[in-house]
Amino acid sequence: MRTIRFLTGLLLLTTLVALPARAQSWYALTYQPAQPLGNTQDFTDNFGWRGIGFDFKKMIKPKLALGISAAWQVFDHQTDQVVSAFGVDISGDQFRYINSWPFLANINYFFGSQGKARPYVAANVGAYVIEQRMDIGLYSIHETNVHFGLGPEAGVAIPMQRHLAAFMNARYNYAFSAGSIDDQSYVSFGVGVAWTHGR
Repeated sequence: MRTIRFLTGLLLLTTLVALPARAQSWYALTYQPAQPLGNTQDFTDNFGWRGIGFDFKKMIKPKLALGISAAWQVFDHQTDQVVSAFGVDISGDQFRYINSWPFLANINYFFGSQGKARPYVAANVGAYVIEQRMDIGLYSIHETNVHFGLGPEAGVAIPMQRHLAAFMNARYNYAFSAGSIDDQSYVSFGVGVAWTHGR
């Protein structure tokens, strides 16, 4: 947890110090369901309907922005198949869960012009806190690690009022292996609102 606090503080400080005070800022709050892929899908094979995200972006040039992103995605699955997890083979009725909390810094390139729809592409890098848990009867096996990860992203902000826009994005999330947990990956889909501050 100390590592996450340090990384989050460093990302915030770096972003805020490097930006002009009068530059336009974007804030977005989104509902973020997600589709598990790879090892994440092998462990929890259901679409993740539970997810939320927050994004902050600050323009440093008319079409270039730096930002930070934080989110929470939840995946779950019920099965009775034999599975190899946490270094052992496990059988019985299982309830499996993955909680993923990405804390990312990003650079964004916006298309279009202010006051119109603004599609963008972004590159994210940072830390993923991932908890993998399996409940079998009265027993629970879990492991939580901080993973280094990255995430290419694309989205669009569509103006609705002067400082309010509909906001949609999709991000491929890839977290490298950590502890005894292999690499994890999923695609998150954000739908919500963005509001702007500044000129």
